[in-house]
Amino acid sequence: MFYRIVSLSLLLMVYLHATPCKNPAVADDNLSKKFRYGCFCGENYPNIKHPSKINYRELNSTARQELIEQYQSIDAYDSIDEACKVHDICFIKHGKQAKVCNDSIVKSLTDIKDKFSKEADDNVTNAQCRDLAFDIASVFHTIFSPADDEDTIFDFGMLMVNGAITATNKIGQEAVDTLSDNAPRYPAKGVKCLLENLGKIKKQEKAPKNYKDKTKVEPSFTLDVSDISMP
Repeated sequence: MFYRIVSLSLLLMVYLHATPCKNPAVADDNLSKKFRYGCFCGENYPNIKHPSKINYRELNSTARQELIEQYQSIDAYDSIDEACKVHDICFIKHGKQAKVCNDSIVKSLTDIKDKFSKEADDNVTNAQCRDLAFDIASVFHTIFSPADDEDTIFDFGMLMVNGAITATNKIGQEAVDTLSDNAPRYPAKGVKCLLENLGKIKKQEKAPKNYKDKTKVEPSFTLDVSDISMP
């Protein structure tokens, strides 16, 4: 019990003295294995290693906790990046790509998408944040990080057969929706998706009338998974 209290105290100290996210990646319109956003969203990103250089899967519990503290020492860029940060720490804690971690981030990003969606008609940034959260959640199990858990192999196959998750609605609708609006699908450099900013809307930043909610459009194509390898 004593060691647990000490560990929690150390984590709190690290959290309170976390450094800002430096050089956050800007989301481009290419949801592939090279996709990056903020300081934590993307496959094998950030590339933070334990001082021993040992892969997190092979670390003992003490070393995994030390690696978690390295992650905690960096503030997430915004609410979406925070969901990715929690997901990364979840993997380290379990010592593998656990299905529970993937399920959790999909739920978190879906909740974020729903909250931004409520004000998307009044603000371009909110619409862009909605789309970004939706797109990352939609392809998380297929492109970013299939889990090591055995039942995920079945889930992965069923998702491809059913076409429930593709990469994603946006490509099929991009020319009609986003480009015609003269507004990028995702937030520009320096623009953050912060849930605490919801409600603080500048009326002059209203979204164009023809800016459609592409998260409600049925997938228009099937994801090509020929170059996606299972872990």
